[in-house]
Amino acid sequence: MKQRTDQVVPFVLVAVFTIVVQGLSLMEFLPLPVALLIGAAWAVIVGLAARWASRGPTRSAWVEDSLVALGCVTMALFAFGGAVGLLMLGTALDSSSITGETMVTMFLPSIPIAIAANVPTELVILPGLLILGWRPGTRRVLYVTAAALYFVHRIWTYLVFAPDRLDFAAAERSTAALTPAEKEQFAAALHVDDPRWILNLVIFAVLLLSAFFSRLREVKDPVAAAPRRTRDI
Repeated sequence: MKQRTDQVVPFVLVAVFTIVVQGLSLMEFLPLPVALLIGAAWAVIVGLAARWASRGPTRSAWVEDSLVALGCVTMALFAFGGAVGLLMLGTALDSSSITGETMVTMFLPSIPIAIAANVPTELVILPGLLILGWRPGTRRVLYVTAAALYFVHRIWTYLVFAPDRLDFAAAERSTAALTPAEKEQFAAALHVDDPRWILNLVIFAVLLLSAFFSRLREVKDPVAAAPRRTRDI
């Protein structure tokens, strides 16, 4: 019974994670039922792919460790890139001659950077790690923690930040210097006090920590890796 539960739980978590995150992401462009259906379909696809990868111990270990490495890269890009971007935008608003056109132009490059970090993380990396890493040990705790934090992050983003920033990206690009009142409006629209970069940094740290518990090393040398495993977590 316990073995059956251990097989089902990660797929349920991946389904909830993917359906909610993708539903929120796509509802701007599609009716909500269609967005949720697409999220469910992707959950099935990524679940089957992870299940296939898990059938070979060495292949599973390579895929898992590769996803951890890729997750560290994407979250580092998001955490540090986001922090630097907010710092630049906040500093630009202190200029007495900054224009709306310049602010919008400075902001636009952050959109493809966010997409490059978010898309692989929410579609492949975290769902794949939840399934491939669902075994007793430290890594499972770290994967669940990273996925839970990222889940909160995405809900927070779509409900609070995304609408304002998308509207800002489409704003009129005035070449006149911003007035103090306009600067306040821009700061509010951009959420220059956005604390999400801290959450991104925590997720990055969790994934980086999981990299020290290499699944590939454990498969190749179980005796050497044994002291690193945490029993029945």
